[in-house]
Order: sequence, then structure tokens, then C-alpha cells
Amino acid sequence: MAPPMGAEEALRAVRDPLLKRDVVSLGYVRGLTASGSRVRFTLRLPSPASPHGDALAAQCREALLALDGVDKVDIETAWEVPRLPALESQTTPAALAQVKQIVAVASGKGGVGKSTVAVNLAFACARAGARVGILDVDVYGPSVPAMLGLRDHSLAGGQQGVLQPVEAHGLKVMSMGFLTTSETPLVWRGPIASQLVQQFLGSVAWGELDYLFVDLPPGTGDIQLTLTQAVPLSGAIIVTTPQEVAYTIAEKGLRMFQQVKVPILGIVENMAYYHCPECGHNDPIFREGGGTAASQKLDIPLLARIPLNSSIAAAMDAGEPIAEGEIGDAFAALAGEAMARSSATALGEALNPAAPQELAVVASGAVQVKWRDGVEQIIPAHTLRSECPCAGCIDEFSGEKLLQPGQIPADITVVSSASVGRYAVRLDFSDGHNSGIFEFARLRTIGDAAADAAAFEV
Repeated sequence: MAPPMGAEEALRAVRDPLLKRDVVSLGYVRGLTASGSRVRFTLRLPSPASPHGDALAAQCREALLALDGVDKVDIETAWEVPRLPALESQTTPAALAQVKQIVAVASGKGGVGKSTVAVNLAFACARAGARVGILDVDVYGPSVPAMLGLRDHSLAGGQQGVLQPVEAHGLKVMSMGFLTTSETPLVWRGPIASQLVQQFLGSVAWGELDYLFVDLPPGTGDIQLTLTQAVPLSGAIIVTTPQEVAYTIAEKGLRMFQQVKVPILGIVENMAYYHCPECGHNDPIFREGGGTAASQKLDIPLLARIPLNSSIAAAMDAGEPIAEGEIGDAFAALAGEAMARSSATALGEALNPAAPQELAVVASGAVQVKWRDGVEQIIPAHTLRSECPCAGCIDEFSGEKLLQPGQIPADITVVSSASVGRYAVRLDFSDGHNSGIFEFARLRTIGDAAADAAAFEV
């Protein structure tokens, strides 16, 4: 039976707190029907263990009960993780074809417990029902294998050079630690390590994953940049500790991700305080307020404050992620927040008309773009070359164009394209120029101007 008059409109008053859009337009409401005075539907959320699920269901129920003739509302809650639209790009490695979202876990400095947070966060997401993988690319200290009881595991290959991840504690795991032993440490220069990151991204048979967490080395360097340029990320989680020196350095790492247009999902303050099991007193032995200060200063959510507890060290040494108790609850809450915010990024991108749905180089050497709002454009190579935003073509201080029209070959073409993170594309031109990175918003402006010029000429 059809729902009562005004039911859908009433539900449009309920808004997702992260996306600021109503649950109907977001596709959360499924199978809205009525039987007499009873209304039922499925509230399908974009992530498991959503911290907003109960509140959204309660608001939906309240909105429907306010309608005439409705006495009872049955809501079944379900979830389905959306895929980040940018991962549909032709340049995304085939090994990631069934991975829905990729989240980086980073820190500005070592010693803040980044890998501990990454492992227990991934484990908590898996316990919530998600299909989860963890990729450890911390070349300076790949500790994920030990934390998951995989100290003696070595890398195994498959057919045609495909690498098989090992499964442990409900997670699919790949680590640089599988390439070495305690007697043979990794001593690599940046370019070699970056190449290995690309190989891990392109050659590991991850299969179907809702979330792939990437444990990065501390700081900002080649590996961080390689990751952000090689694959689109749903976001990054920054791990810090309370003392001022830690969060000041973490801020630099955070700004690096912002600079390359990777969303910051939030900050995790690890070792926030010591909770005495005898008297219950919380002692901020590393001072306090660092995570909160960074969160407020940068207007980024503080996702969790993880206490210092001897059980964490014992569990990690034993290769057993933490599921129960105060620490287990803290990581479960963090997992709910992280998954909800990562999925919000994916949904937000899908609803963003400025993001291209498809981008390809056509036979004429021009670039064809299909935007998410339905607009299709073919942008000539000569136009794109003349609008190249690199420092060699535009003075970075004055904004004056350095490249003159007469310097561009009349028959220039675009040879190839490559996505840069999830915010831009790099174009390779037939004159050998390939340093221009076109942000999607800029590309749309160039395409609109080219379309207007073509219409005027007609």
C-alpha cells in the first residue's frame, strides 16, 4: 500500500548531520509503504555502526507520527558503503576495482601510536561488519605484522605477479614488513620506496573491501605524496598526542593533506590520559588539550581521545587487537565516526556536479569530459595548453601568463591524462609538456569558456 499523503515530504525534514541534506534525496529511505495506520520503511545508512543512525531513525519516526492517520512506524536499519566516485577513474589500478574507500592514517612524527591506532581502528571496523583491509607502507618501522600476530609471515606471490594479502583477525593485510626480518632491515631511498607503494596498490589482490586503511610513515615525504597522487582517498586521519610539540608537528602533516586536496576526516588524540584502574582517576601525564586545541584551531573534528593503558601494549605485543573494555569501546566509537565521515566524503563527491564522471582523451587529441550534472564538453588541446597552470606557464607571483599563443604548435594534441589524487588531472601534451595539474574546478571553467566561444563563433 502506498505511504500516506505527505510521508515523503515529512521525511525530507530529517537531515544527515554530516552532509546537511535530507535523508530522502540521499537515498537513505527505501521501501516506504503503509498498512492501515502503520508506516514502514528501511533506513539504509552509508556505513555500519553509524553514530548518527539512532538519532536519524528517531527523527524519522517523530516526523511520520506527526502525520494524520499514522499511529505506528516500523523502521528497519540497514547499511551499504558507497564507493568513492573518483575510484571509478580509468587510471585506478585494477587491483582496487572492488575497493570502495581508501583512508590514510598519518602522523606528523613518530612515537604517537599511529600504527596502534590504525590496527585497532581497522579491527573495530571489521567487528562492526565492514570488509576491511590494512596496507602498511611505513618503511621506517612496519609494525602492523607484529600487532596482528604475523611476525613470521613472508610475502607470497600469485599468478602473473599478483600478491595475495594475508588474512588475520578478519582483516586483509599487506605490509612492507613482509619483505624483511628483524635481521634484515629495509634501507631504501625515497624513489624506491615510492615505487613499492605503487606496486602494493596495483598488484595486491584485495578483492571486495568496504574500507582499505593505509598506515603511512610519520611525517611528510615521498610516500605520502605518492599515495595521494596514485589513488583517490576518501580522507585522512591524523594521529597525535596531547603535548604541544606533537600536535604542532601533526599540524604540518595535516596541512600537507589539505594542500593536495585530501579531506581530513578528523584528529585522534592518542595517550590522552592515564586511567588508574585502582582509583579511577584520569592523569594527563603527557599534558592535555593538544588534540582539542588542534581541532579548534583548524576546524577539524576530534574523533577520539584514546587513553594510555598497559593493556594496549600487552595486546599489541601478543598480536591481538583490542575488542573489549574501555579501550575496545573507544576504538569502536572511533570506527563508527571514521566510517561515517569517509562515506560522507564518497556521497558528497557523488552529489558534487563539479566532479567529472568521465574524462578521456579522444581521437582528435582533445579532452572529453562528462560532468556529474549532465554537462558534456570537448575541450581542444590548444585551449588547454594555453591555460596550463604550471609555474612555467604562469608567473606564480603576478599571475601573468608566460606562455604566448605563438609558442604553442597549431597541431598540438593531448597525448594522455593521469588523475592526481581525487581533485585534479595532469595532461601530457604532444610538445612534451606535462607539468600542468588542472584542478577540476579550473577544468570546468576552461570547458565552459571554450563552449561559449564555440557557440559565439557559430
